[in-house]
Amino acid sequence: MYGYVRIHAPELKVREHEYYRAVYCGLCRTMGKCTGQCSRMTLSYDITYFALVRMALTGKHPVIKARRCPVHLLHKRPMAEPTDDLALCAYMSAILAHHKVRDDLRDEQGMKRTVATAVAPFVGSFRRRAIKKGYGEADSAVADAMHTLCELEAARPPSVDEPADLFGELMALLLAEGLTGNREKLARKIGRHVGRWIYILDAADDFAEDVKSQRYNPLVCLYGDLLTADPAMTELPAAKRQELRTALLAELVELECAFDLLDVADHPDLSGLLSNILYEGMPREIDRVLFGETGGCAHDSENSTKRGHRRRKGH
Repeated sequence: MYGYVRIHAPELKVREHEYYRAVYCGLCRTMGKCTGQCSRMTLSYDITYFALVRMALTGKHPVIKARRCPVHLLHKRPMAEPTDDLALCAYMSAILAHHKVRDDLRDEQGMKRTVATAVAPFVGSFRRRAIKKGYGEADSAVADAMHTLCELEAARPPSVDEPADLFGELMALLLAEGLTGNREKLARKIGRHVGRWIYILDAADDFAEDVKSQRYNPLVCLYGDLLTADPAMTELPAAKRQELRTALLAELVELECAFDLLDVADHPDLSGLLSNILYEGMPREIDRVLFGETGGCAHDSENSTKRGHRRRKGH
């Protein structure tokens, strides 16, 4: 996926950070077992976040054991043992990787297309393993959603909401896989808003490159009048970036409403991680993409941090 949904490590407790690393490494190991060792190269922060949310939704928490991995042979590391939730995330990651590469083969040129051509056979084998394990319907649903999104992008509507909604529904479908009742509804709400947030932020991140290469970008279509007035423009004006920040923070407000319904009080490490990502990691990622590494809204970020601390104390 895209790697935008991150923790902010300096604000984590030591045990929370260790728990995150254990889930991250455990998911990597599970991917190796489920979809092949090479599939571990597709591991992302976003899929790790999905694993954490699935654990919060199902209430099933993994056993943590010290194990070695191919990258860290000298010292054992805390690692989550494989669970149904980690396996599901591994298979969903394989399906997404396959369709993302197909999308790159269709849309990209130059080096990106060359890379996509080289990895296509590998991600195809990851996806076949997922289908053999019974995720054929999920694969078909992702294929249909990506096809619909591709058709919409080809039409180049002057809207960010339309393609973001489609991508959000795709993420909702994957996160809710296998769930029923209220847990399914909650998973869909979380997936929908995380998906919209990722899509809009990715469009902002790629704006300059897409303008130069004349690739589709919903923000390029939305702000086409600005580009017509100033053909040399490759960055969004400050006012537009601030508008995008407001829209992205609104998605986080919706996520906060959904997380209020999660029952994670009996697992403080997981609760702390989800709060850290929502109140620290994601707002800072918005500022990094829109305003640079140092961020452009330090005061607002500090206020968000304070709200996050108050919320965590409330748990």
